[in-house]
Amino acid sequence: MGRVAWSLIAVLLMTSVSAAPMKPDYNQDFVKVFLMLIVVVVIIFCSAWVIRRISGGLGVHQKHIRVLSVMPLSTREKIMLIEAASEYLLIGVTPNGIQTLHRFEQPIDESDSQMPSPFADRLKGILKGLDSDPLAKHRKSSDPSKKS
Repeated sequence: MGRVAWSLIAVLLMTSVSAAPMKPDYNQDFVKVFLMLIVVVVIIFCSAWVIRRISGGLGVHQKHIRVLSVMPLSTREKIMLIEAASEYLLIGVTPNGIQTLHRFEQPIDESDSQMPSPFADRLKGILKGLDSDPLAKHRKSSDPSKKS
């Protein structure tokens, strides 16, 4: 009976010593959080690499198909002007499918690019510190009465 009592007392003393509150080590917590963040970022990049390898890199470098213009008609329908194998097509895209609307016989002139928006010019001027009147060139080009 003496041995069992001494063993029980020894176990109780060891648990009370180990259960004593310890000061938290914030440096270790910071290192653990930082390492877990690095692990999560590595997992994201690895999964992106695997998905790209499985899909064959679709959508990355398409040589034979280009989307030239997109015009939304509603929240679910849009028309698209595409170049596919040196042929220009106007297609309609709906949730039910894709339909060719028109095939162009002659190549489309892509040099007629859109004029930059007045907002983009204003933002560039503000970022450069030149808030002169960036809208002036838009007024000149859009006002038919002031053409020379």
